[in-house]
Amino acid sequence: MTKRKGLRGLGTVLHVFDNKLIVKGSRIKVKRLINSIVVTEEKRRIGKVYDIFGPVNQPYIGITVFEGIKEEEIKKLANKKIFVL
Repeated sequence: MTKRKGLRGLGTVLHVFDNKLIVKGSRIKVKRLINSIVVTEEKRRIGKVYDIFGPVNQPYIGITVFEGIKEEEIKKLANKKIFVL
């Protein structure tokens, strides 16, 4: 699990579609992760967790992107690490 100034590493963005992201989770405890706020490394709030699925040791995480975030910004998140507060 990666920690950066109060942030907990969530994982790497695999897919970007519509207003959602699919993240390959790092080794993070998924307990109490639903509805957590998701941020970039620069601490920009981009969305929140709506689903967790797949293997327990490295789950996939569904993120709903907040309204007002531009599509270009969302597409730039592909293959980037993201974090939870």
